[in-house]
Amino acid sequence: MRWPARRKGRARSGALVSFPADRRANVAMIFALCVPVLVAGTGLAVDLTRLFASDVKLQKSLDAAALAAAKEFGKTRDPATLQSIAEAYFYLNAGRDPSETTGFHFDGVETKNGNAVLKVSATRNVPTYFGGTVMALFGGTDKGSFNLAKSSEIVVQNRSIEMALVLDNSGSMAYAPAGGGTTKMTTLKSATKMLVNQLMVASDSNVQYPVSMSVVPFSGAVNVGPTNATAAWMDTKGLSPSHHDDFDWSTWKKLGIPQAVPLHLGSYKYWVSLTGEYLTRFYLYKKMRSPVAWKGCVQSRPEGLAVTDDAPSESRPATLFVPTFAPSEHNWTGQLAKLRNDYYPDGGPSTNGQTDYANLVKQRDMNKYFGSDGSNPSINASAAGPNLVCNTKPLTPLTTSKATILSSVSQMEPLGGTNIMEGLAWGWRTLTDRQPFPEGRAAGTENNMKVLILMTDGENTYNAVHANGDQVDMPSGGRSQYGTYGYAQFVEDGALRTGRMFDSTKKTVKKADIDNVTEAMDENMTSVCENMKSDGRYADGSDGIVVFTIAFDLDDTSPVKKRLKACASSGVSGNGAKLYYDARNAADLAAAFSSITEEISSLRIAR
Repeated sequence: MRWPARRKGRARSGALVSFPADRRANVAMIFALCVPVLVAGTGLAVDLTRLFASDVKLQKSLDAAALAAAKEFGKTRDPATLQSIAEAYFYLNAGRDPSETTGFHFDGVETKNGNAVLKVSATRNVPTYFGGTVMALFGGTDKGSFNLAKSSEIVVQNRSIEMALVLDNSGSMAYAPAGGGTTKMTTLKSATKMLVNQLMVASDSNVQYPVSMSVVPFSGAVNVGPTNATAAWMDTKGLSPSHHDDFDWSTWKKLGIPQAVPLHLGSYKYWVSLTGEYLTRFYLYKKMRSPVAWKGCVQSRPEGLAVTDDAPSESRPATLFVPTFAPSEHNWTGQLAKLRNDYYPDGGPSTNGQTDYANLVKQRDMNKYFGSDGSNPSINASAAGPNLVCNTKPLTPLTTSKATILSSVSQMEPLGGTNIMEGLAWGWRTLTDRQPFPEGRAAGTENNMKVLILMTDGENTYNAVHANGDQVDMPSGGRSQYGTYGYAQFVEDGALRTGRMFDSTKKTVKKADIDNVTEAMDENMTSVCENMKSDGRYADGSDGIVVFTIAFDLDDTSPVKKRLKACASSGVSGNGAKLYYDARNAADLAAAFSSITEEISSLRIAR
């Protein structure tokens, strides 16, 4: 009997035989081995994601805190105040997660490379979700939490700020705004002092880049200070082509003998006395009967120079500054005769009915100033006199003295008309390194910012007849009151010509009536503003002088309101929103100055 052949492997267990070929068993084994790794990896990813998010948030919160404190550093040096502000901003952004322990520290301000550097720091303990699991699987230290440590520092005062405060001191500032409340002048002083106190906190401390300010009060004119009567930039010899617009020295005689000798400097004519003294407006102030002191105001320069900052030089006489001197006006009558500035009545007949030319020829006669015409030697005390248009206190050149600036603001008084162009021009002149006030740094100086703030409550007015700014045509030969441009018309070379306010205009009709005089003032205002912003303009297009403008209690239909907005810089960089504020009441004005303070404080910050 033959037994069947035995098959190889038959005696092995079925499970044992099939196991090596069973793919399901391989997967199970691999999965069992990988589970701990997958759990640990997933947990680690979750923890790292959370840690990264917390790290970013902590840094951003510190940056915000440093920036907020740096802005405030422009207003206060008190460490407790700075810490309080920085801490508040930090936790506002970082939050207070109860599962995390967060610590903030204000590290103070120190000097690095000549700059003031403000520093803050923070720590945060971030718990992990899977730190214990990782340890159980692989051993090692239990990473139950991670400690983050971050810091942020910001450079402050890396820029010097030169700021001109050009402030309206016209008569309308004596009244309350339409919305009521205190007078506009009271409100202006309060808001300005707030800005000064906040921005000039460094004036009495040892900082590399303090804020310097000038104050330019303006009404119908700007007062450059009577102490500058002999300054090289003043026309002390009568050389400027506008110096003698309202005076004919050839008429001055004693016993029929001429007392003035004409001389020439190139094409410019000037006069000296028989004793060799220069015959000028300064001479008149000192030598006329009943002498008076020059208060310090100057005329607008002729030949288009009123809207420029060309350096004054005797080699170019038109660039020199001529003192204001309102002539004693010849007789004219009518409803507005009370405005006649006839402080030396000449006793002659009324000029009503005469031509403007005849009126002005008589008005230019010099004998009345010296009594050599036989006229009444007494002075009309009710008339304004030679200083008619000079109503403001002297301007204050750039200084780092907070006390000086605050004193200048406190002394401001509301009186007179409104000549915004003159205010802007002299604000500009206080910011440059050129004469007449060269306290400013050169245009383009690294880390130096030039800023001008203009505040006005009214239209440009040459004939300040009414408190509300309404103007009328004058029946006098000059067709206007006397102002920084002289009259709306005057006599030159034996003929009438339009006034000096038209020397700088390109669009305004050159006609001696109040509408065109006002339009000329508006155009000149725009011209000086554009020229000023262009002075030292940067390659990126930002203005060389950053201009902020504030319209206070101005009607929406005001043509000056549009010009104020156009005058304002388009942001500090030249491509932002207009730095223009429309203040309707005291609260708006305070808010405008506060906003400007914040903007200027930000200018002093760099990472």
